[in-house]
Amino acid sequence: MHRAGACVVAGLAVCACLLAPLAAIAPPQLTGSSRFQAGSDEVTARLTRQIDRLLALFRPAGSIASDALIDALIAGDARSELFRMESLLRLYRHKFPNLTGHLREVKSIEDGLGEYAYAVDSLNFAKDRFTRENRTEGPSAQSDQEKVLDGLEGKRVAARSVLATLLQKTTFTSDLQSLRSQIGPRFRGWGTVKDRPFVKKELQQMLKKVRDGNYEFTRLEDGIHEFRRQLRWFPMTIDGLDGVVVVRDDPPGKCPVPALEALAGTSAARHKYANPALRHPASHPCAISRCLLWQVSKTIRDLGHLKDDAQGNAALEAALDEDLDISSSNAVTTQESERATRIRRELYSSRALDVLISQLSSCRP
Repeated sequence: MHRAGACVVAGLAVCACLLAPLAAIAPPQLTGSSRFQAGSDEVTARLTRQIDRLLALFRPAGSIASDALIDALIAGDARSELFRMESLLRLYRHKFPNLTGHLREVKSIEDGLGEYAYAVDSLNFAKDRFTRENRTEGPSAQSDQEKVLDGLEGKRVAARSVLATLLQKTTFTSDLQSLRSQIGPRFRGWGTVKDRPFVKKELQQMLKKVRDGNYEFTRLEDGIHEFRRQLRWFPMTIDGLDGVVVVRDDPPGKCPVPALEALAGTSAARHKYANPALRHPASHPCAISRCLLWQVSKTIRDLGHLKDDAQGNAALEAALDEDLDISSSNAVTTQESERATRIRRELYSSRALDVLISQLSSCRP
């Protein structure tokens, strides 16, 4: 009897030794604190829907040529889908820190597409500018223009090659599949009662960071564009949340900031940042006024035009310098700095950020 018991104990010890290496190589799991261990079907569905959209776009990565994949990703507006995923991972990583690695994977692909988009935009900026100049001044400097266009085309081809290599080597789809397999089990129990206060607080913090942060507007990338980036995360996160926050249309004369009703029908009001799709309204959504998003959208667009002009002009000057990275340049003229400051002042004086913070405060689970 004692001998049999000893054999059982020895057998269990051997099993433990065999299983230990397997545990060591198991993929990392999403973890939160003991209070926030996992979530409702509504929350998990929000994440898995976005993962599935990206898998549908990127699954051909191993089966078709890189050039064809790049064209398909651009046609499918992959950057918008990546931004939606990134916004969700940025949001929930504060409670589930293991999401940070998945966030890096998403951002790496988005950055690669962004660098190529920048090269394409620089080339198109030059073509449009030269067309206007030749129409009014005549093609007197056409040979110089051709050199610039050739230089920018070379940079576009190089950026496409870098992106193709990234897509060939990436483990992005397997990372997405791993993330998807973890979402359900690890978010179980993270229901509306926990999710709504958390989301509300995070969205308020985004707005306060824009309102109260110190941004140096004598610098383009690290100042003006960083301010724009931080502001842009607010409508992008609302879009990614896909119905947790809904946008209401107040009756005429009932906008919480009446002056913003003048933006109705403008390009800012028609922009996607003021009109998130919200295809799956939550069971207990939080409502904010669309007219407030009009001002947010206008600020993002105005600063975006300024950034594009500044970077486009810099790209023209550096078209023949293969080693100069204008996309991360901080160069900004006094006029551009003053223009950006006026745009920011308009946002602050509108009180749109303050009222959005207040409306989010009134939301209840």
